Amino acid sequence: MNLCIDVGNTQVKLGVYDSNNSLLWFSKHPELTITVLDALFSKFEIKQAILSSVRVEHRVVLEFLKTQLKTVLQLSSKTKVPLQSQYQTPKTLGNDRLAAVVGANALYPNEGVLVMDSGTCITYDFVSSDATYMGGSILPGINMRFQALHELTAKLPLIKQEYLDSFIGTSTKTSIQTGVLYGVLHELKGFKWQYEREFGNIKVIVTGGDASYFESQLKNEIFAQPKLVLIGLNTILNYNLQ
Repeated sequence: MNLCIDVGNTQVKLGVYDSNNSLLWFSKHPELTITVLDALFSKFEIKQAILSSVRVEHRVVLEFLKTQLKTVLQLSSKTKVPLQSQYQTPKTLGNDRLAAVVGANALYPNEGVLVMDSGTCITYDFVSSDATYMGGSILPGINMRFQALHELTAKLPLIKQEYLDSFIGTSTKTSIQTGVLYGVLHELKGFKWQYEREFGNIKVIVTGGDASYFESQLKNEIFAQPKLVLIGLNTILNYNLQ
């Protein structure tokens, strides 16, 4: 069994995959701790693990994993992945972005795929039909936009995220909400149009905490896959075990 660990900016996601690449178990935690991992090892016969982090090094956790497992892989710019890459600064590429496009290519091989990850930041990444990672874009996330409108102005209030049926704001609160949410929605449509103009028909996968919202707004146009990074990590781990 494979253990895949995705340490994001605000939470840690863990997934256990069997030999058929089926997800057997999934959980979220605020931090990655030995206590969480120890409980997991008592439940599953895990043989190898991969860890991806956008935070600091996890030396203590990695040392613990190495005492428990046959193979422990920490994703970095030097890790072998089943993609070619045109990214010019691989050392600065977020591990979550790399894992996401690997996962997208695993789900839709031989197709161009645009990945939108809506988390602390919003990222767009594109993998072509010949399995080449082309690069993408980084934008402020939804909560970051709400905070910026409040903190960088004199009077605008801090608004919490609430999904609305109408795109027209009829108060300051709903004007901010529609401005942010529908602004991001139209960004997604614009990026989709631009990539299709360049590469023809493509798939669009949305992942991250707001994936369900975008899927509900753009039915039949996009696919929501909240566990895309874990799928990519499992694919990378298997690729390195060959």
